[in-house]
Amino acid sequence: MFENLSGVEQFFLLCAVIGGSMFMMRSLLLFAGLSGDDLADGGDVGDVGDGIDFGDDGTPVADFKMVSVHGLTAFLLMFGLVGFLVLRNYGQQAMLLASIASLLSGTVTMFIIAKLFSWSRKLQSDGAIYPQDTIGCEGAVYLGILPGKIGKVQITVNGALKVYDARCSDSTVKLKTGDRIKVVTTSDVLVVEKN
Repeated sequence: MFENLSGVEQFFLLCAVIGGSMFMMRSLLLFAGLSGDDLADGGDVGDVGDGIDFGDDGTPVADFKMVSVHGLTAFLLMFGLVGFLVLRNYGQQAMLLASIASLLSGTVTMFIIAKLFSWSRKLQSDGAIYPQDTIGCEGAVYLGILPGKIGKVQITVNGALKVYDARCSDSTVKLKTGDRIKVVTTSDVLVVEKN
């Protein structure tokens, strides 16, 4: 059957087969966790974007990368598939239509893949709890806090129960084990007040 196709049809079909097989292989590796992050998010091909950006609080913010290996394989798949189908349905006289349709569908597919990876990167979390995350959290004294001294408090931060060194905001107050507290600020240790 391949020999019965015109040269342009063979080119489009070859693009679809190569792009489709590479796209499927990369997708399987990605979902199996065997593909590196730099490969999945496009760090190895000319990025549209300037790398990792950091927000006002110092946490990484995902940026949009249009060109990635995954995007290029998706482009190649759709470029070849649409071009081949247009030529098969409308004949060789539709060469211009096949070219425009294949380029447009490949570009749209690459844009969609880039958006999907951008959205998925925004869902990632490093799991770190930063000191400013504890402000306003409530908990209990774990190890008594004597006036002007440091003790320990147990608080729930981002769904995790943590124990931190703490001192009282009022240096004349004594907090005993079990007293309810609230974090008011952070310095070298948490600064708490009785709740």
